[in-house]
Amino acid sequence: MGKVTGLRCPRCTTGYPVEIEGRLCERCRYILEVEVDLSELHTKRPDYFLNRAERSIWRWREFLPIEKEGAIVTLGEGGTPLVPVERLRRDVGGAEVYLKNDTVLPTGSLKDRSNAVAISRAIEEGRAVAAVASTGNAAASVAAYAARAGLESVVFVPEATAPEKVVQAASYGARIVRVQADFDGTARVYGQALKAFGWYSCDSSNPWRNEGKKSYAYEIWADLGGRVPDWIIHPTAGGVGAAACWKGFNELYGLGWIDRLPRIAAAQPAACAPVVRALDAGWDEIRPVEAEQTIAESIRVGSPSTMAWCALRAVRESRGTAVALSESEIERGQVLVAREAGIFAEPAGAVSFGAAMRLAHEGILRPEHLVVVVITGHGLKQPRTGLALPAAIPPDLRLIEQALQVRCRTPNT
Repeated sequence: MGKVTGLRCPRCTTGYPVEIEGRLCERCRYILEVEVDLSELHTKRPDYFLNRAERSIWRWREFLPIEKEGAIVTLGEGGTPLVPVERLRRDVGGAEVYLKNDTVLPTGSLKDRSNAVAISRAIEEGRAVAAVASTGNAAASVAAYAARAGLESVVFVPEATAPEKVVQAASYGARIVRVQADFDGTARVYGQALKAFGWYSCDSSNPWRNEGKKSYAYEIWADLGGRVPDWIIHPTAGGVGAAACWKGFNELYGLGWIDRLPRIAAAQPAACAPVVRALDAGWDEIRPVEAEQTIAESIRVGSPSTMAWCALRAVRESRGTAVALSESEIERGQVLVAREAGIFAEPAGAVSFGAAMRLAHEGILRPEHLVVVVITGHGLKQPRTGLALPAAIPPDLRLIEQALQVRCRTPNT
């Protein structure tokens, strides 16, 4: 199991004990990072992990900050397919492209990687109620893992959250608070509720929760047979996915198991792109933006936590980039991923492929590149209700022939 040595501020590097109240840096007010002792792994070879039969994120348990094996809460999360898609190469400048398909996680989104660790930590701490403010995916995930662990759950969601996501959370037994506000307004009142009621929080202020997505790095490395992608493109709202993936690859690099690091590209909707704005402006901080309406509702966060700064740092340190996409670019990416790769993703889940197409158009992705595009959420989370369906017809072969504009192999009788 992982050995936690303490917490550390990602900004000023000040160290803290794990018992610190609030888990924020007292100087910078940044969310702290968990420090896991990996020193014993320097004596291990990669096969120590690669030969394990376990395929969930707990295959990599020594990298994860849970110290008591009996506290682990799992639904089989992780080990998702890394799908090579030859037909999509033409859309990404001829690069070798793989889709990391997290739509098949237990609740249909990447949040399961985080909440398996977050709820396991809740068990270690002896907590009874898990809570989160969410645009929908984290709400369903927290509710599912809390149910698995025998905990109560409370989830706050904006009123406009897709009903499918709210129903999913409710089906796991969560108490639902729908707030007449956007996500940023919902998060503010959620913060007040946390202080008032003392719930265990599973949002990005929880350092343990943020460690779960490091598993992206280990899985991609293993599935590519030790190769390191030139680019990893990740949908970005609060920034945890991009930041944690970068941290995971740095851990592999520190162990000497890889000899180079990937570039990180953060993908956001133009309607709500605080990370892109900060990168383009050369700012050292993430400044809030007004969150306009977007079909990528899962990543519509105008005022993200300080984890967004960690994502910005990952982009800069990796010599990567951040891309703000129009609504039509997001939709085109979603359509192509479904029709050419057979993966039905929600718009926010496929914004990464829209970014890959943009980067190819700009000449940043090239034929010699190996590119991993992370697909983060299932399309059934947010079905395209505007998609026109054909009218029903009588069960008559002649009418089917006319409707499909095909010719029968044998004459109709």
